[in-house]
Amino acid sequence: MYASYGRVRQINHPAYGTWTADFMFRKNEGRAFLGKFPNDPRVPWRHKKREMMAIAGIIPVAKWLAKTKQQSDIGCRLCKRAQEQRGTSTEDLLEETHGHINSAFCDGMATTFTAAHYFIWIHLYASMQAAQTPASKLRFVTHEIESSMNT
Repeated sequence: MYASYGRVRQINHPAYGTWTADFMFRKNEGRAFLGKFPNDPRVPWRHKKREMMAIAGIIPVAKWLAKTKQQSDIGCRLCKRAQEQRGTSTEDLLEETHGHINSAFCDGMATTFTAAHYFIWIHLYASMQAAQTPASKLRFVTHEIESSMNT
C-alpha cells in the first residue's frame, strides 16, 4: 500500500511546532539520546557521522542540494520513481528531506517500511508463541494470513 499525498495532509500536527521539537522534548529521549549515542564506543563511526550530518541538516537530499545550488528541484526522487512506475502523476511531489525519506510517507520507501514492519511483527509473534506455556489459555491468531473476527 503506497502512502498518498492526500494522506500526508491528514496526519496529526506536532505538538511543539515541528516533529524534531517533539522528539527533543520527549522524556529520556531527544537531547539525552543525542548526547549518549556519539559517546557510545559500541556505535560504529559511520552511524555517528550520519547522526551528526542529520542534526546539522547536511544530508545530501534534494532540499539540501537545492539550498547549495547543486540541484533545482526539491521534489522527492524516490516518490517520483515510484509514481512513474505506477503510471501516476509526478506533480506536487513532497520535498525530499532527511525526515521524509525516513518516513513511511515516502512512496519510494513505503514497501521497505512495510516489509520491516512485518519482519518485526513476525519476530515478535514467534517470540510470544515460543514463550507460551502449555497451561496458557491464550491462543494466537496465525501471522501468515489476515483474519477478521465476526460475531
